[in-house]
Amino acid sequence: MTIDRRHLGYTFPSFQVRITGERLRRFVEAIGETKASFAGEVAPPTFLKCIEGEHNSSRAILEALNVDLKHVLHAEQEFEYFAPIRAGDCVTVDRRVSDIYEKRGGALEFIVIESVFRNEAGSTVARSRQVALVRNPVTKGGNIQ
Repeated sequence: MTIDRRHLGYTFPSFQVRITGERLRRFVEAIGETKASFAGEVAPPTFLKCIEGEHNSSRAILEALNVDLKHVLHAEQEFEYFAPIRAGDCVTVDRRVSDIYEKRGGALEFIVIESVFRNEAGSTVARSRQVALVRNPVTKGGNIQ
């Protein structure tokens, strides 16, 4: 199955996430850190992955592109930070498909999803770039199913 390139630029509806001290504490505990590591209840760097996944947005984006989730791997993730995210903040998340490309004659397709995180003042506090890898089944004749 080849991903239709018309989905390039697909935008998931913006959503807001309230960052609570409890959520931060649970996350810090889950990754094996101590609360003291994040004084002032500042969100750890990888906490942004939890935020961008709210409302099952990653799954919803892939489903909107008609991607069979059984063939998806999370291949890459990078974050860029401009200001700390703290307990009490309300963060608006905007996500869009910024690129779709293939390798190995279409056997591997890559979906690049970019997320922008804005604070209540509308300032960008962080960005992320996620790459999802879609493995397409290949028939004996070398054709992509």
